[in-house]
Amino acid sequence: MTSTFRRQPARFGQALAASMLLATGAHAQTSIYRCTDGNGHVAYQSVPCAGSGNGKQLDTGAAGRAPAPRPVATSTPPPSADTAARANARGVEPTQGPQGTQTWGVDADVIVVSGYQFSAGITQVHVNHPARPVLLVLTGYNKTEWKVLPAPGTRIKAIVAAAASDGPPLVQPLPQVPVAYDDLPYATETGNVKFRQLIGKLHTRYGVNKVTGFRGGYQLPAVVPVSGPFAPDPNLSLDGLRPEVPRVQFSFDLLSTDGRRLPWTNTGPKDGKRYMGVVRGGGPFSMQRGGPAAMREDGREAYALEGNGSTLMWFPQGFNGPSQKVTLPTNMPPLSWGSGMVWDARRNVLAIVSFGGEGHFYRYDTRARQWLGARSLQNRDLFSLAQDPASGRYFSVSDKAELIVFNENGELEEVQPLARLMPDLDSTYDRGNERMHGLSVAAGPGVVAILNIRDASVTHIWTYELGSRKGQLTYKMAE
Repeated sequence: MTSTFRRQPARFGQALAASMLLATGAHAQTSIYRCTDGNGHVAYQSVPCAGSGNGKQLDTGAAGRAPAPRPVATSTPPPSADTAARANARGVEPTQGPQGTQTWGVDADVIVVSGYQFSAGITQVHVNHPARPVLLVLTGYNKTEWKVLPAPGTRIKAIVAAAASDGPPLVQPLPQVPVAYDDLPYATETGNVKFRQLIGKLHTRYGVNKVTGFRGGYQLPAVVPVSGPFAPDPNLSLDGLRPEVPRVQFSFDLLSTDGRRLPWTNTGPKDGKRYMGVVRGGGPFSMQRGGPAAMREDGREAYALEGNGSTLMWFPQGFNGPSQKVTLPTNMPPLSWGSGMVWDARRNVLAIVSFGGEGHFYRYDTRARQWLGARSLQNRDLFSLAQDPASGRYFSVSDKAELIVFNENGELEEVQPLARLMPDLDSTYDRGNERMHGLSVAAGPGVVAILNIRDASVTHIWTYELGSRKGQLTYKMAE
């Protein structure tokens, strides 16, 4: 039996966690490395890249930020048969493979117009940008017919229009201007994961490394004027905001979806590997890739939450051995939507946070095999749980990007808002349509790392120093 889920829809019901064993120490850093794996994934980190020839050391300078990278040559798959058929149905010549599209964004200024819905069946885009040729990108969730009206002197090099939810888009043709119909996300703002996904696809398919101008909103008007000067925005570049060299570095382990320990630091993977798609955690649907779990350092004993986080399983011989269900006594609140777990094997205490009902902080004696109690979280929705081995204090992170601090008995000590201290946070989720459900936490003496995990991959790490209450973005995986 589980308690009734509170407030949010069921799609937000599951949350992330990872078991983290931590060691800390000062580590002077002078460089950020731009690393690329075999699948083309790019990350910025303070540890050298794995292997040879797949990374570049970047001079961070006095400001501690890496300079913008050179454009990376990419290949683009040819358009699908459906795309070609859709274009032909409108009398527009479809693009013919990567040779016709992959350099569109290299020698042009890219302007993006995007929205969720539209005020009229025809949306006019008035473009006034005579300085350089323009690659115009038009995307939306709902359907509209685009009419592009360039001002005198404005040269439209090409137009890319995205498919809509209720039917393919239509672009009224311009003489000598090629049009590509593509499958691209809409983006109502640049500080959003949707825009990161959009610019990543534009880079892969059209050679776009940055966007010059952006006009977006939930509902676009019937007439959208686009003209400079365009305000500087770091989100408009392919990589967005870059990480900083950390003031302090510490190490921790993450658990993989198959029960392995993955060595990390707050500046990236400790061994330089990418660990794409294998990290436990990352949101309400993360149970399908492994829910909250904890394991002894030698891997010979483990615990994990299964189902919707309501079933605690004990693995006395590790994850590859048999398991037993651990039941709660009837005088304790039922466990549901368990969202974080950490095991203090030295003190023999397993701690769990949940947000089923009002949410609770549970403690379990792993030696005596008995529950120590449960404390109400008073309707706080927490994701992940970590512990500072030295002090015994626990740390969690809420869906509002708050750091929640508990003493070693699970009693609430402090709530610290962190959103303003976490640069690039908005780019990790679709603000307005989802919560920050990908956050996780690792802890060491005097410092914590807040991680964002999406699709079982670590996308960001922020380092927060408890004493000075300063935060930095210290690792980032680019699209």
